[in-house]
Amino acid sequence: MHDAEPNQARRVRSADAAVFKAVEHEAALEREAELKARREARRNAEASHTESVQVPLNTQLRMPQRQPGQQAPGRVLQRNAPVQEQASLQPMPAPQRVEQRPAAISSRFVEKPAFGDLEQHMPARVPERAVLHRGAPAVQQHEEIAEEEEEAVKPVRAPKRAPKREVRRVEKPSEDLDEKPGEKPEKKPKKTRKTVKEAKAYGIKRKRRFVLPLLIILLLEIIVAGAAVMALTIYNEDTDLIVREHTIEAGTSADVSMYITGEPKFPKYVSCNLDFSTVNYNIPQTIRFTVRMYGTNFPCELDIVDTTPPTAEAVPQTMFSVDAIPDVEDCVTNIYDLNEVTVEWLELPDITTGGDLIAKAAVTDNSGNCTIVDVPFYVTKDSEAPVIEGTHDIEVYIGDPIGYREDVTVTDDIDPKPILEIDTSEVTADEPGTYVVTYRATDFSGNMSEATINLKLKKKPSTYVEPDVVYAEAQKILDKITNSDMSDMEKALQITYWVRYNVYYVSNCDDSSWTRAAYDGFTKRSGNCYTFAMCAKALFDVAGIENMIIIRDPYIYNPHYWNYIKINDQWYHCDSTPRIGWSSYFFMYTTKELKNFWHNGWNGYNFPEDKYPQSATESVQSKINYSGHSIKG
Repeated sequence: MHDAEPNQARRVRSADAAVFKAVEHEAALEREAELKARREARRNAEASHTESVQVPLNTQLRMPQRQPGQQAPGRVLQRNAPVQEQASLQPMPAPQRVEQRPAAISSRFVEKPAFGDLEQHMPARVPERAVLHRGAPAVQQHEEIAEEEEEAVKPVRAPKRAPKREVRRVEKPSEDLDEKPGEKPEKKPKKTRKTVKEAKAYGIKRKRRFVLPLLIILLLEIIVAGAAVMALTIYNEDTDLIVREHTIEAGTSADVSMYITGEPKFPKYVSCNLDFSTVNYNIPQTIRFTVRMYGTNFPCELDIVDTTPPTAEAVPQTMFSVDAIPDVEDCVTNIYDLNEVTVEWLELPDITTGGDLIAKAAVTDNSGNCTIVDVPFYVTKDSEAPVIEGTHDIEVYIGDPIGYREDVTVTDDIDPKPILEIDTSEVTADEPGTYVVTYRATDFSGNMSEATINLKLKKKPSTYVEPDVVYAEAQKILDKITNSDMSDMEKALQITYWVRYNVYYVSNCDDSSWTRAAYDGFTKRSGNCYTFAMCAKALFDVAGIENMIIIRDPYIYNPHYWNYIKINDQWYHCDSTPRIGWSSYFFMYTTKELKNFWHNGWNGYNFPEDKYPQSATESVQSKINYSGHSIKG
């Protein structure tokens, strides 16, 4: 009701402004159309070639400044023609943006379409162009352009702004029922707080209140004092848990928990500057460090001591009364201690008497801990002399080498290598005769045994052959039947096979010497059992195989000879002499196998076993291929 009249007045004023704005705009459009028509007439009369200058498009209507030596620029026009008027005009191409510098452009205008009601009431921006006629005087052209610019540049008066609308406050209806409509309620005086200066001017004194702050301060002091007492109590209780010194045995380990006997209230404030994982617990030492609790450093010590003696075990010794005392390191083993130890004899028995004795060894570590180890000595007193075997009488020709040690062995129950001495002081080597030769064997205990033989020296017969000649013939044959890749067993098999099938048996032959018999066997390829045995002997000697000759004993009609060879430290029998009704041969037979051989009810291999080394007990016949004279597998 109260706003009806003002609103109607505002609507009237707005309508008047719109009418005024439309009238003004229509007048501007008419002026612009007239100006355009005049320009079109002038453009048609213009020569084909004109010079024009393009000036930038500006939002303000102003005359561009002329540069020295430059013609007057064209007029700046503002134009916003309605759509119906633009249709009657000649269509013009849209303007193209070029660099803002003087250049030759066409004299066409570019029309800018209207955008909405707001742009219809406002002048539109048009391209600024100016055209100069080459034939007209410059002053006349300038006057005409100036007249046209005065008409075109007349500003369009903007419509008056409508007065500002008065905003009225809508009053809130009063809650007082007795208040009349339209009557303003009485305003209650606003309560304001006076400043200190105003209070002093009015003589008002401020009330000072000290009781509550004092109570607060007192309460805070009580809280702080209680917290301090509690912190001090916790500090004293927790620091009493620290142990300042600890001793451990070498080889064990330690950690920081050993120095705190309980659980602190705040474990995160407890630390230690020692890394226990880096300590060498095998070495006795004292380590000093600090435990920090609640900001206080407490010095502590870790003592590593070695009180444990070493451990060791004895190695029992079996020896003879003449042996030397072994080294103590060889008599004590499995020694264990965390540190270095020394081992030495503490007490040694007299072993010359023999028997079961005890020796004492001391094992001591760097800390002085000592362990006594009892080492048993089982001592045997040697009272038996060595045994000499294989000695027999020797018959040789003067000038031939004499094999005193041939077929002779010495053994002892204790001494593995007894010493054998041969006394030939009674022998005159260049005179025929029979001489006594003495063999003496001694063990390391000094026990000695003796044996004697007869040495018979004879003059060489006219048919005698020197051993070198026999060995030369044997070497030729050996080179043909063996090679360097063969073992001794393979070579011995080839030798036995060759003699068996390359020498023919005859009962009558020259057996005046072994060299004569062997030489005849190599050259004449014939002989008796003596010849077969001596040919094999010469070949075994050249091949480097230890051998000896065994003679049948006792015998009834004739003696028999065969070979006894040592292969792989074992002695075996070999016989290459043919037997009637037996086409094979004997190779590496043990004594048991040889004596168990019977053919046509007869053996013929009886001999004194005690005069020769003991033969092997394990048979090798399964490894021998007799037909192919080779070793199996």
